Amino acid sequence: MPANPARLAHAASKRAPLAILWAAVLAGACAGIETSAMQDIVDSWKNVPVDEAKRQWGPPEGVQALPNGTAYVWTDTVPAARPPGSGPRDAGVERTPVPGQCQRKLMAGPDGIVTGGEWRGDACCVTTLVGRCARLRYRARS
Repeated sequence: MPANPARLAHAASKRAPLAILWAAVLAGACAGIETSAMQDIVDSWKNVPVDEAKRQWGPPEGVQALPNGTAYVWTDTVPAARPPGSGPRDAGVERTPVPGQCQRKLMAGPDGIVTGGEWRGDACCVTTLVGRCARLRYRARS
């Protein structure tokens, strides 16, 4: 017996709002994880001389004067991920991948001590456990 198209359409219309809700929850969870990881990185630098950040991260790309100190800016460009089978040898027209970016900014007072920071971008860290993001946390000299 063939499926009733009206019944299928009704069932799909009932599931659509639930699917949208789950997508929103998942997107919010991912954003929350990124915020937590980046805040953890910024917090690790509070009360540390900004010269330590320069030593660990390299020279900043930009320096901005602030009324109560200076902001130091670093920008990471992360190559776009390619799904398996999407390399240059594959048939078809290849889209140019757009790299992601994450801008990190540490603010230091007149004494050169980090007082806070911020970040923005679409390629900021989601975890500080391993890899590139783990190396962004403050590590005291041993």
